[in-house]
Amino acid sequence: MSPALRLAPLLLLALPACTTFVVPEDHDSDGGGSSSSSGGWGSTSSASAATSSASASAGSDGTTTTGPDTTSTSNDPTNASGPVTSDTSGAPADCDFPTTIEPLFAGCSCHNGGMPPKGLVLSPGTAYANLVNVDSAEQPGTPRVKPGDPTGSWLVTKLQPMPPVGDSMPPGGAFAPEKLALIEAWISAGAPTGAFACDGGGGGAGSVTIDEAGPLEVDIGEMFDLDVTVLDGQGQPVQGATVKWSSSSGKTLYVDAKGTLLGIEPGTSEVTAEVDGVISDPVTVTVTVNDPPAAPFADVLGVLTTRCGCHNNDMPAAGLAFNTGADAVHAALLGPSVQAPDVDRIVKDAPNQSYLFQKLTLDAPTKGERMPKGNAPLEAEKVQPILRWILAGAPL
Repeated sequence: MSPALRLAPLLLLALPACTTFVVPEDHDSDGGGSSSSSGGWGSTSSASAATSSASASAGSDGTTTTGPDTTSTSNDPTNASGPVTSDTSGAPADCDFPTTIEPLFAGCSCHNGGMPPKGLVLSPGTAYANLVNVDSAEQPGTPRVKPGDPTGSWLVTKLQPMPPVGDSMPPGGAFAPEKLALIEAWISAGAPTGAFACDGGGGGAGSVTIDEAGPLEVDIGEMFDLDVTVLDGQGQPVQGATVKWSSSSGKTLYVDAKGTLLGIEPGTSEVTAEVDGVISDPVTVTVTVNDPPAAPFADVLGVLTTRCGCHNNDMPAAGLAFNTGADAVHAALLGPSVQAPDVDRIVKDAPNQSYLFQKLTLDAPTKGERMPKGNAPLEAEKVQPILRWILAGAPL
């Protein structure tokens, strides 16, 4: 078991109140600031049981993202019946619900007030009864917590990126992988009120395999989903593995936290998956010439205003505001970057020469760091309209 997980009960901090935008102190953001909001639930980078998404470290020109494969989300309408026992005989008494799991929810004002979203109250002393074997109001037929089945628990699904219904939680934020791993370990142990093993009693990854055999082809502006299988040293599926994806050439091929590929420009990239330091064999992906349909600026503006909180307040980072109206935002995007004055924020027909696009897609943009700052990289489906809009000449 990782030392970080054993120490987690001592280090856990309560989640801040919902929907809080944080402006970076250094205003390092011409392309998508951070909307660091944390509410009842958060998006995460923890995988499901049998199949997971993954990635290895990339070079300065590559991209690396972290996230789960949520295709195994359960819609099983069968709820576990009967009382949940707190008997965990034989399991190390490393963690328990009152001191390990409940503090994760204590700081979420959205679910501790008088009008909690979806009627879910998570105040101390009530969270357990409102989670375990209670049907989700958002996904009827799926319990919020199904003892013994993290992938069949709506709580886990909502803490991961891109749930099948609604938005991941907290809005615009990212739930820490080590915290989600604790919740999954608790559910795997039967969601007891008493002691359970912090690591879930499972082993690390023994092998990581990308399910789709290469070589693959992806057209410019189009997407393609990859999956991985993660097994332990005994050949059993790894429960709750933290996984990453990476593309060796981020300017050629974008890969998001779910393993979704997006072709950017003609060329070849190697995609790998990593779990617990175990790296998959690479899959070669060739991006082919294509003239994708144009995306309207309204779609681009929708992505920027919902995912870039630092640019939607009275003191926008780098003076770039996304809430000033379409005409003003369009004019600002076609001008030079404040951080890199010799590079325009948007260069028509040239995504990789556009500072905004670099900041949103590369681990090492021309200057500064990747955006949204402090949050998970954009999903491929959010990058796609920006790419297609630029390729079409960035029209208003």
